[in-house]
Amino acid sequence: MSNRIDMKGITKSFFATKALDNVDFSCHASEVHALVGLNGAGKSTLMKVLGGIYSSDEGTIEVDGAAVTIKTPVDADNAGISMIHQELSLINELTVAGNIFLGRELKRAGTPFLDKREMARRVKAELDRFGLMLDPNMPVRELNSGEKQIVEIIRALMSNSWLIVMDEPTSALSEEDKERLFGFIERMKQEGIAIIYISHHMPEIFGIAERVTVMRDGEIVLSERIAETSEPAVIRSMTGRELAHFEKPHKEIAGEPLLTVDALSKPGSFEDVSFEVRPGEIVVLTGLRGCGAPELAKSVFGLDGDYTGTVSYLGSPLVPGRGPAVAVREGMGLVTENRDKNGILPALSVRDNIALPFLEKALRGGVLSRGHIEAVVDKAIRDTSTKTSSPDQEIRFLSGGNKQKICFSRWLDDDLKLLILLEPTRGIDVHAKADIYRIIEDLAGRGVGVLLLSYEIDEVTMLADRVITMYQGKSIARYNYPEFDKDQMLADMAGARI
Repeated sequence: MSNRIDMKGITKSFFATKALDNVDFSCHASEVHALVGLNGAGKSTLMKVLGGIYSSDEGTIEVDGAAVTIKTPVDADNAGISMIHQELSLINELTVAGNIFLGRELKRAGTPFLDKREMARRVKAELDRFGLMLDPNMPVRELNSGEKQIVEIIRALMSNSWLIVMDEPTSALSEEDKERLFGFIERMKQEGIAIIYISHHMPEIFGIAERVTVMRDGEIVLSERIAETSEPAVIRSMTGRELAHFEKPHKEIAGEPLLTVDALSKPGSFEDVSFEVRPGEIVVLTGLRGCGAPELAKSVFGLDGDYTGTVSYLGSPLVPGRGPAVAVREGMGLVTENRDKNGILPALSVRDNIALPFLEKALRGGVLSRGHIEAVVDKAIRDTSTKTSSPDQEIRFLSGGNKQKICFSRWLDDDLKLLILLEPTRGIDVHAKADIYRIIEDLAGRGVGVLLLSYEIDEVTMLADRVITMYQGKSIARYNYPEFDKDQMLADMAGARI
């Protein structure tokens, strides 16, 4: 097993933009090296060079002092390097063992048939080695987010990887699953595994990492042992300044309800949930993952009509499952929790992604008005402070935070009345979060109602005018700003009272 990787003088440009500028980065066996920076700082690009997804324009990669060529993901695999992306790549229809051995399945001797028993046995042995209780024969669709994360890691370990890159590994995990993952990481370190850990969460970084490297504008601006730096120092290095504190503006909530949800139920998802959202009000749903809030929000938007109860909007009941096209015409918008899979069309430009909901509105006598589209796109980019080389740039080349801003920007026209947000700051940095918070409050300030799902308790209390806690599909309690009780909210999410 290898002991050290060194990336030296790595430079990478996309058109006129220099994403990486002479970057030196190293990682040793048995350590967690945190790699942090604002969205667009270059950390994902650097790791894609390491993983063979991108080729660098200049620079070398060495393993134990010997130069290696990594031009493709296969080259990275051969060098013992695995990447676990923020959005997991498991196939739900396969078992745990089937996913782990995907592409390198074992066959029964002398036959074309899979040796499922032997694959399950080897996976079970690896799980036992790390003290993990997981059935190799269980379909992946039955696992929770934390268990799926572990399957990805075991797959990397069983392909003989000695270096694992984890990109925002806790973004979809409950607190319990986070602790399980951190325990697993500690055992991996004891086994000599090197881990590069990309995260925006300071408590995680300072809790599990030995070293931290900060990138800004494609360069390394800080690289220290954790014991020799601090959270404020890391944040200053990320932003180039002190992080401004977000202050919730004062506003008056009045008027008739914009949205009324009455006794909404769907077996297995949510049960007898009722609430209202008024113009300019930010109502936050929160709970543990699996609490039913995402399914509830999608039903309100019209993506799922398989429910009982009533959703009324602007004083009239809505047709269940009416579809997103109708919802958009009614002045509703939705930002999903998974921007890469459901929020953007990666092969299209920034302009086209912003313009999607406006195409019908841009029609003038059956002809698409280019001028109208350009005005909408320019205003959206400006209002959200999106960093892009031009509206013609393919959105897939943007950072996570800027992709998220595009998902917001497509709804910022004057017809918007209700915006539904599912984990709006998932996997984005502190600076981009502040921009997103500002956008949300600006929308509420102009009278847009906001229904928001967040699992981060600090974010919940920072943004909400009203909080509804959920547990196993049921609405547990309600809290009004500023009378928030974080301890009781956390107890609600766990099904307890204090």
